[in-house]
Amino acid sequence: MCFDIPRHRICALKTLKMYSPAEIERKRMLALQKKAQLNQNRVDNDQSMSPAAKRKPVPAESGNQPKLVLCSTPPNVKRKWESNHSSGNHPKQVKTTTTIQPAKFFGKTEKIKAACRMISSTRFEVEVIYHTQLIEFFKTIPTRVYDQKMKIWNFHIDDYASVINGIKSQFAEYVTVSGIPQFVLQAFKNALKKKATTEAILSKVDETLISKLMPFQRDGIVFGIQKNGRCMIADEMGLGKTIQALGIAHYFKESWPLLIVTPSSIRYQWSEAIHDFLPSVPHHHIFHYTSCKDCLEKEKITIVSYDLLSRNINVFLKKAFGFVIFDESHSLKSYKTERTKSAQAVASAARHVLLLTGTPALSRPIELFSQICLLNRNWIKIHDYGMRYCEGKKGPFGWDYQGACNTTELQLFLKASILIRRLKSEVLTQLPEKVRQIVMLDPELIKEGTKEMKKMAEKLQQSTLKGFEKHTELLRYYAESSKLRLTAVGNYVKDLIDKNQKFIIFAHHQCVLDKISEVLIKNGVTFIRIDGKTTAELRKAYVDQFQESDDCLVAVLSITAANSGLTLTAASLVVFAELYWNPAELTQAEARAHRIGQRNYVIIQYLIAKGTVDDILWPLLQTKAHFLKNAGLDQNFSLSQAELKIQASEEPTNDKTATLETFGFSQAISSSQEEEFSTPMETFSPKSQKNGPCNPRTAETPQEAVKRDVSVSEDFAKLLEEDDEDFENIDLDGIS
Repeated sequence: MCFDIPRHRICALKTLKMYSPAEIERKRMLALQKKAQLNQNRVDNDQSMSPAAKRKPVPAESGNQPKLVLCSTPPNVKRKWESNHSSGNHPKQVKTTTTIQPAKFFGKTEKIKAACRMISSTRFEVEVIYHTQLIEFFKTIPTRVYDQKMKIWNFHIDDYASVINGIKSQFAEYVTVSGIPQFVLQAFKNALKKKATTEAILSKVDETLISKLMPFQRDGIVFGIQKNGRCMIADEMGLGKTIQALGIAHYFKESWPLLIVTPSSIRYQWSEAIHDFLPSVPHHHIFHYTSCKDCLEKEKITIVSYDLLSRNINVFLKKAFGFVIFDESHSLKSYKTERTKSAQAVASAARHVLLLTGTPALSRPIELFSQICLLNRNWIKIHDYGMRYCEGKKGPFGWDYQGACNTTELQLFLKASILIRRLKSEVLTQLPEKVRQIVMLDPELIKEGTKEMKKMAEKLQQSTLKGFEKHTELLRYYAESSKLRLTAVGNYVKDLIDKNQKFIIFAHHQCVLDKISEVLIKNGVTFIRIDGKTTAELRKAYVDQFQESDDCLVAVLSITAANSGLTLTAASLVVFAELYWNPAELTQAEARAHRIGQRNYVIIQYLIAKGTVDDILWPLLQTKAHFLKNAGLDQNFSLSQAELKIQASEEPTNDKTATLETFGFSQAISSSQEEEFSTPMETFSPKSQKNGPCNPRTAETPQEAVKRDVSVSEDFAKLLEEDDEDFENIDLDGIS
């Protein structure tokens, strides 16, 4: 049978939505009390009436009076009622004051969620949907602040316990709160404690070193000492991380012996820096571990490469190093490699651990995890870190931590606990800014791709190509496309020579480096070349010659083998003949000229060739640079404001009408929001090699160098270390 719901009951149901479950329960209990009182009043009235009055018949209904039917009783219910009464059985009286739980009365309601996160070094926010009673509670907190734009409440860290306990005690029935991890909270609270004076701290450091410090470098040493020698100095390249590290290490010299782990290419620069900044340390106290046959004895300072450390970890574990410095610590970004495991084993036995890097995270927050573990023995598990800061997701092959979330809190936590990072723009106002330029190579000089390259391009566009296979094909395409630009790059280098200006030119593939060297030899230019086959012992000699000799005009460098540890401020022009897919590698290479000691503004030129791998690498660089900036790890790599130059047949000139759109690069710009050895290479001199081969190591002609199979690159292993995710989102539709 169908019943119509009265209008007043519909209104009552709508009204229920305006109240919280607690208020509705209170009103329901009040209504039950009133109902019980009315029933009691009827009983009292019936008892006071006479029997005759109780049997008074009901007057007959008038014909003009409408009949009101409230409900009809079903036949089966009526028969059951008559049967019970005829037999003298009366139904039991139902208690009207039975309490019903709100969850049963209203049904189950999903709890609202509140999330807490740090937004500054002293304040945290609570993100939650609007709730009247919760807002009233927030207003009772003395340090409350409401962000009108974000519509979120935030409080001082001192009131964290009051906020969390208040929510859990008063609103536990319908609010679930996600608090800030204890290790994060403790880091910010410790940062609020009073610190010792700078003068008292620096008094224990070598006076020679102190006299050479700049103000921001003094602050870096103080920071490291206050962190008990367990921190990361992540200043931008060229700001003197080495001198700061030696200052911190010298303060804790009672904990020596000191171990310095560094890339093999720059290990001799550390001994030079120790001689310059710490003359109080005798020369015989410094030892270079260069062979597996070497023995560790009573040396105060040991310098070793990452590879030798991992291959001879048992030797180093036998000697207790109290202070360990990891230079270029981003080399330890993967927690699964043997290199990182060896570093962790050495660091676990040391009292002080210092990390140095200009690029703390090359691509994503997960790369910071293994580095932080070196500094904090009681660090959290990787799953907890991945869920909080890497947007951990469960996949078919396990957990994926390649994303990013809560990046603002991560940045603040690192600065409050272990990290200090300064940019050139913040601390060196007297240092000239660098100007980036984009040079579009002459399309007429870009050779047509071979049939093999066209097959590669078609294969890269296949949707079924994924993972390692896609990665490998892209590397092959990268190598083969380098040959297309040889003529254009050679012509541009010739134009630069005519200006008689010192410059640095970077490339990645051997064929491009050989082509540049060939042009320089033919034009009688003295130059140096440093690539992966140049020994570490000779690098300093080459750098000194370039810096001190006016006759040495050009430095030909490998992007991956010579992008760190070199100071080449004698040149103010840096040219990249090829792109590389990691902006951190490129900014490190730029910093070879743009660093302390540079007296001129630095021009950075990137040579771009349409119809080559640049079509892929260009948007990839912009995407990575934008990602790192949002994560608070800005590499100061932006090409969206770069000047555009066009390579002409005679001389590159400014073209005010041409734009990147002309060459098909509009999408990359508009979408961007701002990203051991053989015979040593000698200094090339046209006086001694006018008619000689381009590469004296192999004694082959430039033509033979171009024709030979260059495989993928001289650093193929390094390229394969790049994560596959770097290539998953590349747009391959534009390859021709």
